[in-house]
Amino acid sequence: MKNGFVSRIVLPVVLPVVVLLTMAALVGAVALSLLYNTHYGSLMLAAVAAAGILFTVSLASSQERLGGPKRTVVLLAAAVPLLIGGAVGFGLIGGVDDADRMINVQPLIVVPDDAPIIAAENSLEFCIGQEGSCEPIDVWDVVPSQQTDTITFLFDNREVGVQHNVVITDLAGEDDDPQPGSTTYATTTLVAGPAVEPYVSSDLTWNDLPEQWYFFCAIHPNMQGVGQVVAE
Repeated sequence: MKNGFVSRIVLPVVLPVVVLLTMAALVGAVALSLLYNTHYGSLMLAAVAAAGILFTVSLASSQERLGGPKRTVVLLAAAVPLLIGGAVGFGLIGGVDDADRMINVQPLIVVPDDAPIIAAENSLEFCIGQEGSCEPIDVWDVVPSQQTDTITFLFDNREVGVQHNVVITDLAGEDDDPQPGSTTYATTTLVAGPAVEPYVSSDLTWNDLPEQWYFFCAIHPNMQGVGQVVAE
């Protein structure tokens, strides 16, 4: 009766659960191993693990019956690369600097749909892009995105083959001669047009800027102006 209960009730229920939990643990261990490894270390681990799996499948499918030694080879071929990769990833063997681990890779940039946009179509001045035109500006009135509190904006470089960027600092100088201050709040990368460069801050908000601030292009300082945050 007991054996019948085990074979008909326990095994059909418990065994699949155990298999699923084991698979989940294995996938999680592999993911952590890749995450805590370096970029190249993760590629090598993935390549070796794939080779081990292919070898395991090939060996298993070519044999009608696997004896004890062959089963051991199959298990080692599948498990050893993962074990070695995990040991390296968690620092048990070898040495990987924390800064080099894949866990420090920045996530994909998410730009809100209503992020403010500033543009350039020449090397003389910034402009606010409109459909089919770009209106020159000396004052950039920023309406912050409603989807995030942090600073996020798009720089649309429309000048073909010419590099521009946007640098935001505090405002210095006289009213009729604004100049960049000593504090830099945001700097987009240099981008050759035509291209759109997003700037996304994870901790700097528009409220962290002074009432008025200065913006300019690092390559063409004459492209400059005063910025301020306004209500929609």
